[in-house]
Amino acid sequence: MMEPAVTLSILRDTLAFAKRQGCSLYVVGGCVRDALLGYPQPPTNIDLAILRGALQTAQALATQLGGTYVCLDEEAGSARVVVTRHTQRVELDLSDFRGPTLEEDLRRRDFTMNAMALPLEAWCAEGPWQEAVIDPLNGRRDLAERRLRACFPETFLDDPVRILRAFRFAVELDVVCEPALLPLMAGAVTRLSTVAGERIRDELCAILTTDRAAWALQELNALGGLDVLVPELVPGRGVEQGGYHHLDVLHHQLEAVAQCDRMLADLAEFSPDLREPLADYCQVILVEKRSRKVLVKLAALVHDVGKPATKRVKSDGEIWFIGHEHFGASLMETLVERLRLSNREGQTLYRLVLYHLRPGHLSREVQLTRRAIFRFFRDLEEDGPACLLLWWADRLATRGPASRLDQIDQQRARMEELLRAYFFKAEEVIRPPRLLDGNQLMAALGVKPGPLVGRLLRGIEEAQAEGQVRSQAEALALAREFLNAPDVR
Repeated sequence: MMEPAVTLSILRDTLAFAKRQGCSLYVVGGCVRDALLGYPQPPTNIDLAILRGALQTAQALATQLGGTYVCLDEEAGSARVVVTRHTQRVELDLSDFRGPTLEEDLRRRDFTMNAMALPLEAWCAEGPWQEAVIDPLNGRRDLAERRLRACFPETFLDDPVRILRAFRFAVELDVVCEPALLPLMAGAVTRLSTVAGERIRDELCAILTTDRAAWALQELNALGGLDVLVPELVPGRGVEQGGYHHLDVLHHQLEAVAQCDRMLADLAEFSPDLREPLADYCQVILVEKRSRKVLVKLAALVHDVGKPATKRVKSDGEIWFIGHEHFGASLMETLVERLRLSNREGQTLYRLVLYHLRPGHLSREVQLTRRAIFRFFRDLEEDGPACLLLWWADRLATRGPASRLDQIDQQRARMEELLRAYFFKAEEVIRPPRLLDGNQLMAALGVKPGPLVGRLLRGIEEAQAEGQVRSQAEALALAREFLNAPDVR
């Protein structure tokens, strides 16, 4: 089996260690599945099964390889060895057999396509390896038929997060869940509330990374899983929105995710000059394996959760949701905590929900002013393009009889104007180089430290973005003019 040199050298060192210890190691799970699928990308996380003593073996292996030992589950006997060589990080996850034999271990796994094993020696050897695959449940056949089948009927009761994993595999590997899976999942769906937030987060984010996230979320919704995972969505089910919308609040948000799937798949929605910078922007990893693309889709899923609580119907029957963006943003803290998202991700999610209407207001302008562009990105900073993507998905998911489709071209033009300002004119329009710092301003004007200094600096930056101020002297003159205005202090 062909492996890049670094990964292969780590595995061969692991094999030599196992032989000295007199133990047998088996590559199991997704690594074998992906190898049979012919995926060219080498695994950076490799699952290894051992009869017993995984914790002690992993500790000794970490010492031998100069890696780091991490206990994953002491009770189940699972640990990780993290090895970094030549800047490449490889994770070896060692686990005790889930039964007295390797075959019993494989029979206790989630899905048959993941219930295959390969002796580590065969994995590391040169030449054909496929005949050495251990496959007691015909996972190889199911993989060839693109069929997702449970290893045993209680698989979801045994570990409810496998419900999410089923849909993740469906969208990642383009496989079909066999009909027998649905009642098995339905019987365990309420138990998703017992799963650790980190595990839910990882599976949900993996789904959102794909181009079929909306399908998976719709299936979860039909199963009742979204009610458990994101209870903030529940009040939106069946809430009518009026003439601009063709869907209730909940299904509108699912449709917004579908629009994200479509437009972020290839970015053909956008002018050619914007596609590459947008692709790079969306692929930026904010935390661990979670990208901006994931957060845009997560924001699409929850951007209108504030609507049910703020719904008002006027005497003429017109429906309003005044302030729903503020109320929705206030719900993000609980969601972020439940999913164990980072502070950085939480800040982005809060901003996207809070400001998701703002691009729509700007899109109605016949011409955008430099001041409007500056203020938009001043408030959203690097989350500005993400907010524009969310708004565009929201706009395209709004197709009621009152929706103004004749405005689409103008709205697209305003959105792209904002994107071009961010990607191509940042120093000119968004982040002009500072002409004065606070100390210089205080010394020149005799101003004491305080909020006034910040307001003066912001006023100078805004004037720079508008092209009204180009030098330090002009900046000082503007600050003096501001100070002389009545009631400034």
